Amino acid sequence: MTDKGHAGWQHVVTLPVGYQQEDGTVLNTATLRKMTGKEEAILTDPKLRNSAGGMITALLSSCTVSLEGLNKVTPEVIRQLTSADRNFLLLELRRLTFGDSIETQYRCPHCSNNTLLVEDLSSIDIRQGESSAAMEIPVTIQDGYQSPDHEWYYEMVFRLPNGEDEEAATSRRDPNQSRQRDALLARCLVSVGELEPRRIRAIGVRILADLSMADRRLIQKALDAAAPGPNLVRAIVCDHCGQEFQSTLDMTHFFPLA
Repeated sequence: MTDKGHAGWQHVVTLPVGYQQEDGTVLNTATLRKMTGKEEAILTDPKLRNSAGGMITALLSSCTVSLEGLNKVTPEVIRQLTSADRNFLLLELRRLTFGDSIETQYRCPHCSNNTLLVEDLSSIDIRQGESSAAMEIPVTIQDGYQSPDHEWYYEMVFRLPNGEDEEAATSRRDPNQSRQRDALLARCLVSVGELEPRRIRAIGVRILADLSMADRRLIQKALDAAAPGPNLVRAIVCDHCGQEFQSTLDMTHFFPLA
């Protein structure tokens, strides 16, 4: 039987944000092990197919051997990790199991042709962050949000999403990705100008849905720029027309199945 403690089977990593305990202590040293047939079964489990957040929780709780300072890494611990830490662990798990090279494909928005690349995952920049409790991201929108009482607000503040937020957003019966994204952001919306917190919770996802497309893009850009964790935005030069464009890392074959 293979010893999973053998060199090459496990990898120690430092989380960009860290797991915050009730006493305020932040734990950020984790140990991952390579994926096995057990994790392949998780990736193909039909029960998890409709919940990307739930699949990530199951995968990471299975492969995270330890989080320094905890007796056991449970699914609940993984749910409390920020999306930044979860994305980082997924990246490191993929590198540990399959190596740094990944085949990607990007569709050019200028000429609609595909550019094929082999990318090096070790080159992805990892942005460090504050503790999840301390980090909030303010965004000033341009067109504004009009509340049901006809007041206009232009200042919004978001907290970092975590695994619990991801599971709630991606387990919705509505498969529309835009509405799933709104559901995720609504859970992380800390303030909207002077609007009372209870009103924000009551209005919920409709706040995001009522924003102009320009403001929605502005929010996404602000969150992408400020959030810690792996920077998955790639600068691509089209092989066909030579135009440069930006795209999120193609993860179609992130975890190749046998």
